[in-house]
Amino acid sequence: MKRLITSTLLLSLVSFSISSCKNEPKIDKDDLLGRWEIREAYRNEKKSEDLMGLFFEFFGDGKMLTNMSGATTESQYELKKQTLMQRGGDMDADYEITSLNDTNLVLVTTLREYNFRFVLGKSIQIN
Repeated sequence: MKRLITSTLLLSLVSFSISSCKNEPKIDKDDLLGRWEIREAYRNEKKSEDLMGLFFEFFGDGKMLTNMSGATTESQYELKKQTLMQRGGDMDADYEITSLNDTNLVLVTTLREYNFRFVLGKSIQIN
């Protein structure tokens, strides 16, 4: 009986783990490409106007531009699951992508002991 209960619990745990993995949204690098401009910014869950004008621009070759540090700088980026890793340039940072679709991108990160949430909109390029 003890073995049956243990087996049932183990099977339930494995099933739950597998179903949890399936619920993670898949981030496609192509969906990230382009320029994203800030719509709302939150520092420690309080709306912040200080970050208005913030942007991120992603290119297919793994390069990105951002003015996160105040000046526009180029750095490299990489995607691993829902984590956007910015390397080089003025700073290294990891952002969790909590939402991404054709028009909206939400990034969450901790920088200098502050928790940030950036709600960005896709910029429409007019040629």
